[in-house]
Amino acid sequence: MTNTPDSFDSSIPVLTDVVRPGKPDYARAASAEGSIEPSAVNPVVVDYDSTRVAERVRGRVTQFLNGDGRAVIEARCEEMLREHSAKIVQALSNELTAALESRMRAWVGEAVEEELRRQREG
Repeated sequence: MTNTPDSFDSSIPVLTDVVRPGKPDYARAASAEGSIEPSAVNPVVVDYDSTRVAERVRGRVTQFLNGDGRAVIEARCEEMLREHSAKIVQALSNELTAALESRMRAWVGEAVEEELRRQREG
């Protein structure tokens, strides 16, 4: 998957662009000497069509969710399912162990009493 699709619209800012109209010294990193480059001082005023920007963003999000995003979401869901399943299995195991332990005590007690009764009578 490429970072710039064929239909890339350069008029829409991306995460690598810095847009701070009127304050270019805050918008651009200083050069090595600590001074601002002259090309960075001239702010560019661009009139954005919010509907078009929203459509482009929606398209990119949809493309992400249908592509790489799906794998990310599925991996996270699988991870959460494993975590919750492990907790449920642990809780169920604890309950079964406690129930079997008390039941086993009763069974052993009954078996011992029955054997003692049989030995006394026999």
